[in-house]
Amino acid sequence: MTTIPESPGGTSTTTLVANPFTADAQAKIASMRAIAETFPDDSQEKPLTKAEIRLASGTPIVFLEKAALLSEAAPSVQGALSVNSSFLRESIASDLASGGCIDESRVLTKRMETSRLRKKLKAVLVARDIYRMAKGFAKTNQGNTVAQHVQEMKHALQKKRTKKVIPTKAAPAAPATDPSSTPQQK
Repeated sequence: MTTIPESPGGTSTTTLVANPFTADAQAKIASMRAIAETFPDDSQEKPLTKAEIRLASGTPIVFLEKAALLSEAAPSVQGALSVNSSFLRESIASDLASGGCIDESRVLTKRMETSRLRKKLKAVLVARDIYRMAKGFAKTNQGNTVAQHVQEMKHALQKKRTKKVIPTKAAPAAPATDPSSTPQQK
């Protein structure tokens, strides 16, 4: 077990950590939370609806630039809508700048996920080799000692099945009549 200081500066308050990777993960989480604190807190505002998110995401910033140019070219439009073109340009600049941060955070997330999976894959391959060998050994006379472990490993590998909802049988629908098959009256 390792101990890590809970407060900066290594004060006497410490926490016991059973996992050697926990301290590193907690330090990285603290760094990410510090970055998150630099963004405005929108928790006081009304959450965006799916339609609003779709509308904002689906509108290209070129459209905002064209709207800013139009409002500057036609002051009557700017005055009628009480629009300030600097507001549009500020939104464009913010979108461009934060877009890079968002892209980098996605790259970071992908890199973290890949690193985690790569480490896990090595362990998974070893564990599956152990399972494969133990299944064969469990069938021998001396295999009684591992049979229970093999069953537990087998159970752990099985995916949880969801119950299939069987629709109730409804009354059969009346057969559709084909107009070409019915006798026509003259």
